[in-house]
Amino acid sequence: MMGVGLLRDLSFLGLATVAEVFNSPQSKPPRPEYPIVRQIHVDQECRLLLAPAGPDAGAKKAKLVRDPVVCHLESVLSSQHMEESIVGDELHRSRVTIEEQEFVLQNISGDPAIFTVEQPLAEGWTIDSDPRPEEIVRSGEQQTALFRVHAEPGQIVRLHVGRRHVKPLKPKIIRATLKSGH
Repeated sequence: MMGVGLLRDLSFLGLATVAEVFNSPQSKPPRPEYPIVRQIHVDQECRLLLAPAGPDAGAKKAKLVRDPVVCHLESVLSSQHMEESIVGDELHRSRVTIEEQEFVLQNISGDPAIFTVEQPLAEGWTIDSDPRPEEIVRSGEQQTALFRVHAEPGQIVRLHVGRRHVKPLKPKIIRATLKSGH
């Protein structure tokens, strides 16, 4: 009997469909009456993950596969700007870096699929996008934001993911100048 992990890896890679594995002579489980929903994990560089990140991943190294038909990036942008505010007699300034990209995901299977896009968050970075991630998982010091996108067979879906980093700068004292009415 084929292992569940091998079934997942083969069907995920497109080397065997779920139907082919179920119809193989080694295995004859009953055919489900509901559609099979495929899980497709994608990293921040649009690589397909065969061993997704998460709290149960442990020390396992993820296998990565590129397939630009299934996932590619558009509108990869990075920008910086200053934000300022006055607090009491101080000018508070911060340098803000925004990184954003749009994932274009295509379900090439004949079954519904859920794409799980994994966006790692380095220290000091936060997610700045709509929709918000469904979950943020922590593994040791590393945080990963998980976005889930549903796609019907053949459907192309887009997901915008933005990250934000704020670096506070040294505040400056504002000297009030009083104008005399005399």
